[in-house]
Amino acid sequence: MGGGYGLATELQISLRKSELLAGVIGQFLDRQDIQYRYDYGDSENGPRKMLIHNSEDIETLRDLGEGIYIQIAERLEYLVAVDREYGGKTIAGNEELFYQLYKPWTDMHPYWNSKKYTLDFFEDEFNIGTIDDIFDVPNPKYPESISTEYIAGAFDGAGMISLLINEQPVNNTGYGMAFNARITVTHPDIRIKPNFIRYLENHGLAPTISKREDRLNIQFNAINSVEKFIEEVGESTTYLYNLCELFYTQLIPAYKDQYHTTKEGFFDIVRAFEEVAPERPRAKYTTEFFEEKWDLEE
Repeated sequence: MGGGYGLATELQISLRKSELLAGVIGQFLDRQDIQYRYDYGDSENGPRKMLIHNSEDIETLRDLGEGIYIQIAERLEYLVAVDREYGGKTIAGNEELFYQLYKPWTDMHPYWNSKKYTLDFFEDEFNIGTIDDIFDVPNPKYPESISTEYIAGAFDGAGMISLLINEQPVNNTGYGMAFNARITVTHPDIRIKPNFIRYLENHGLAPTISKREDRLNIQFNAINSVEKFIEEVGESTTYLYNLCELFYTQLIPAYKDQYHTTKEGFFDIVRAFEEVAPERPRAKYTTEFFEEKWDLEE
């Protein structure tokens, strides 16, 4: 602790409020004897994330993913190094050491503009100038290429497959539908995009790739490209497995057979999607909407 402020290491694993993810990841961590707790926040459906504080457990996870991690590799390496050097030690009142440890961490998070405890905050709080001698750690080991399991993990953690509906007066139903699969990586490491591109090219996948406001967006919009993407990664997913299976075995074949061009078929596809998809509280075109619009009875 320096000047009334403390530093502690913590690893967070996002669970997307999914009991399924919590169970699968929890079983894996249990097998490794890794201690964790759930953070539910304001969620009423499932835990938002897992929290891991034990320094040995954080190092175990670093070791398990060494040479596989990209997005979190540098930060994990840093947490392990700080715990090894200063775990259990007191740095109370040592403002310079506090700064030396905290500066590399903030450098790894350049998007912390709205965060309260920025480097500028502590420079003012401690009334210190620039310190060149900062805590340094070895470079992490990165993979030479990424696997299907890596892509599936990114899809599970930061992706979705969706049924998109809009008004199309020229259609018999007055509405149209399209399928979309996407992965959005927030604050991507510089190595993420080239590794994704290389994998996608090697597997004959050609999504739309864009980067806006520090987000890397990978989108599959054409029905054949969505189908091929699910074919490649669907079996390796967890959170999105049932949704991938639904699209691949039912919704896409039904769409190709033009089943959606009748009101009954359109409604059946929407209903099947809603039964499997995560909650969509802001969705406009739901089964209830079309029941009322078309005066349908289930």
